[in-house]
Amino acid sequence: MPVLTRGSNSDDPQTATHTNGQPPTSQRQPSNDTSSPPWGKLLAAALVAAILAAVAIVTLSSSSDSENTSEPQVTLRAVEAEQRDLIDYTNIDGTLQYANVITVGAGTEGLITDVANEGQTLARGDTAYEVNATPVVVFYGDVPFYRAMVEGASGDDVLLLEENLASLGYHAVEGDDGDDVDTGFTVDGTFDTATTEAVKRWQEDLGVSETGTVSPGDVVMVPGPSEASGVMVDIGSRVQTGSTIMTLNVASMVGGFYSAHTGAIDLAVPSGEIGSGQVLYSVDDLPVTAVVTEVKFSRELSIGVDDGEDIEVLEQMLLDLGYDVDGDLEVDEEFDEDTSQAIEEWEEDLQDEWDDQVVDGVLSLDQIVTVDEGITVGAITSHDRDTLATGTELFTFGSNAGSRIVSTAIDVADQAMLAEGTEIDIEFPGGELVTGTVAYLASSSTTDPLDPTAGPQLAVEISLNSVPESAAELNELDVEVRLVDRLAANATVVPASALVATADGGFAVEVVSGNSTTFVAVDPGMFADGFVEVDGIEPGTAVVVPS
Repeated sequence: MPVLTRGSNSDDPQTATHTNGQPPTSQRQPSNDTSSPPWGKLLAAALVAAILAAVAIVTLSSSSDSENTSEPQVTLRAVEAEQRDLIDYTNIDGTLQYANVITVGAGTEGLITDVANEGQTLARGDTAYEVNATPVVVFYGDVPFYRAMVEGASGDDVLLLEENLASLGYHAVEGDDGDDVDTGFTVDGTFDTATTEAVKRWQEDLGVSETGTVSPGDVVMVPGPSEASGVMVDIGSRVQTGSTIMTLNVASMVGGFYSAHTGAIDLAVPSGEIGSGQVLYSVDDLPVTAVVTEVKFSRELSIGVDDGEDIEVLEQMLLDLGYDVDGDLEVDEEFDEDTSQAIEEWEEDLQDEWDDQVVDGVLSLDQIVTVDEGITVGAITSHDRDTLATGTELFTFGSNAGSRIVSTAIDVADQAMLAEGTEIDIEFPGGELVTGTVAYLASSSTTDPLDPTAGPQLAVEISLNSVPESAAELNELDVEVRLVDRLAANATVVPASALVATADGGFAVEVVSGNSTTFVAVDPGMFADGFVEVDGIEPGTAVVVPS
């Protein structure tokens, strides 16, 4: 095999070139000169991973005499120096889990006559199990039914009952003409006569006594579609009140959006996340606009009303939408002439599409609907009839955020690396990377009682917006949490194998220049993923690496 030797009239590695003379002071092949430093060992220690695919193949001729055709050609591989972030990671063990796991207990004593299968996904209205042939039904919500609800009751639990009944279609009855007839059942958290009638219609369809009363044991409350796991009972098992029936892994969180109007409703729901100023639907050809806020809107807003947070939220929305032609609108809690003018500008634009829109500079409650931040439109509820009753579910909303988490732990001394809100990469067994966000960092430490040498650690939960398809159906899966130890931002990097040790204890890289190469001294920095940060050459410089 031909051997390429390097020689130069100078011992300076920055000017050495390929020749047919003696090798330069710095060379890529090990030297037999015992006075030279053991640069081969230094370089071997610097090599972290395999070299990337070649950017170019450079054919270098070592001929100093153009007439000498007997000398062999030596092919060397060259790659270009890159500019990018160089990151050094430490991986720690983590476990993929469901963020929300609910234990379902029996609401009454009796015999199990039906139960969901392991792995079955339960949605709103589905039967989780039966006791004494009485179905226990899945509802969506975050407030448990802790009391018997009867006519005259009010509260958040009543509101959830009404929302679920409305979503299941019990808000109205079909009239002789095929249109929904408003029964007076309004989703407002008050258990009135119309609510009682809706409950009875639901009970009739379930095949149970039509009492018009809902007891805590009648439903299982979950945030959204959930997978049955850990089913503890079989058909024929006898259970006591409170006995564990199963656990439910919550797959996603779902809410419903309900019409506050009766009339001809046309949906204009945008896709994706709802923002302030978006028209969600129209009622009798009048637009209803979303205002993203937690502030309550409970009054008409016009000149002369008392100051309030609702005015400030409205003004911010108008300003964000560009309705401040004169530049005089101030975002405060005062409704003044500038506020009224901005509303008129907004109403004029709405009138271009909805002819019946009134332009008066006054905000009525019929014009808006408040929406929580982060709401993303899910399924649009299909309606065959144009005229819809109050309480009709128009669309569902929700998010998979928080449905899956990665749990891990970190040494107390390293807690800053996983502060709440930190984005971090999670590596799955197949090599897929998913970005998560640290949602929880424990404030008190724990120690492993089985490992007396272990130091105190803090529990960590990392929320995931998604998981790879290969892991979508898995639970308690081992994953790796990638902690950033060091970061060299926008660094000039070359493969670590491009480094050549010099006799003076420094390093150089062999730079391609035409049909020859030149050694250029560099200062190595951070090593990671088989690359090294170097100072002394520019990005795009072609450097030689061992073939």
